[in-house]
Amino acid sequence: MLPESRRLVQLTIKSGDNSMKVMDMLLAKKGAQDRKDWLENKGDLANV
Repeated sequence: MLPESRRLVQLTIKSGDNSMKVMDMLLAKKGAQDRKDWLENKGDLANV
């Protein structure tokens, strides 16, 4: 990533929802195919 375009954002995770499972899937070293499938199917749902 270019240092000029990087930004730091605060992530707030609510307990009791699916956030931890999704974050684990997105950041895990293994499971690249699961991550690819998820991004292809739900990647456009991000609210940033």
